[in-house]
Amino acid sequence: MKKLQSLLSLFIVLLLMPLAYAGANELVIGNSAQLKVTLQSQTPDPVEPGQIVTVKFKIENEGKETNDDAIVKIVPKFPFSVYGGSGEKNIGKLRASSTGADAIVVEFKLKVADNAVEEETELELQVQIGTSIFNFDEDDFTIDIETQDAILDITSITSEPKQIAPGEAGEVTIMVKNLADSLLKDIKFKLDYDDDDLPLAPYQSSSERRISQLQSGYQNSLKFKMIADPEASPGLYKVSVTITYNDEKGNGYSVSDILAVTIGEIPKLKAYIKKSDVLQSKKEGKVTLEIANTGSSDVKFLELFLLPSDDYQLVSTTDYYYLGDVDSDDTESEEIDVYINKKVKNFKLPVMLKYTDANNKPFQQQFDLEMNLYSSSQLKKFGVLETSNSLSYLLFIILIVVGIILYRNYKKDPEKFSRKWRRRLSKFKSKKK
Repeated sequence: MKKLQSLLSLFIVLLLMPLAYAGANELVIGNSAQLKVTLQSQTPDPVEPGQIVTVKFKIENEGKETNDDAIVKIVPKFPFSVYGGSGEKNIGKLRASSTGADAIVVEFKLKVADNAVEEETELELQVQIGTSIFNFDEDDFTIDIETQDAILDITSITSEPKQIAPGEAGEVTIMVKNLADSLLKDIKFKLDYDDDDLPLAPYQSSSERRISQLQSGYQNSLKFKMIADPEASPGLYKVSVTITYNDEKGNGYSVSDILAVTIGEIPKLKAYIKKSDVLQSKKEGKVTLEIANTGSSDVKFLELFLLPSDDYQLVSTTDYYYLGDVDSDDTESEEIDVYINKKVKNFKLPVMLKYTDANNKPFQQQFDLEMNLYSSSQLKKFGVLETSNSLSYLLFIILIVVGIILYRNYKKDPEKFSRKWRRRLSKFKSKKK
């Protein structure tokens, strides 16, 4: 019984062996046809994501002629799709010994997906003869997908502080991202400070930075410290930057760009009451306001606004004044008329300033300008108000008139005048007792 089973298994093996034998990209069908399929070409080579690629397969028959038509079918998988026609072609019966120049060439057009990655991607081909279907998906059927350029993108540039003051240092951060489909290596950034008109120099570091590698879709930052010349004028300065890097296949790339750095200082304005001829409540007078630029940066387009307050009433015709440009270490003043309300002891005048710095960046500040108020007696004590002498003059005149009258009475009758005043003095003394 065991011998019978062994003979039966051997018979089945011998029966199947001549039907089909596949090795590499060759296929033997029975003892007749012997197929060989080769990927002849791809155009373009390599192909970029989003492009159309034409692939050509050479179909050879090294055996006898087939009894049925051969149907060749492309089996596209991501990132490929059939473009502009059918994905299968009937090439008829395969003639015997149709090799070399006698072979049949089958052509397909495929669309590569826009989001395809950079790599060699396999294709699958089917050949159907009669009811039999045979798959060819060997490593030889690969399409080379490659982006034309390995793109390194500068996604952001930031500066801390946003404006580097003359004589001060700052730090510029460059954020880069790998937009290519493959690894980027040996990324070098070099800043060029050689321009004589550029008031910037490296500070506590070199002008070069390096990233050893950056994976596809990843980003990284590079930091550069620099210092501004103490005599630098405010403004926007351009620093040339050269970027070099290699892709995964060793291809080198070089890109030039511009790095913008702003030099300037936040303006320093001070507002105050310079002088006033009204120093008491319930009085009207002129108040002189002064704006001083105590910083090293010039101020442009300065506007002055008087804000409302319970401390005063504006007598001037306007609450807005345009002062224009105020250079560094310079002042501008404006005179206004006000009435100070009653019961105000410490006068506060709220004002608002609007202006731009040397780089046209807008600023706004509000100040409460204070001024002490005084009583009349305090002002007299300080010598601001003079003491009135009208009462003294009046008393002096009265004394003169009284003296003249007394003198005339004495001249008429000296003895009578003496008795009369003696009696009055004696009555005054008695009343006093």
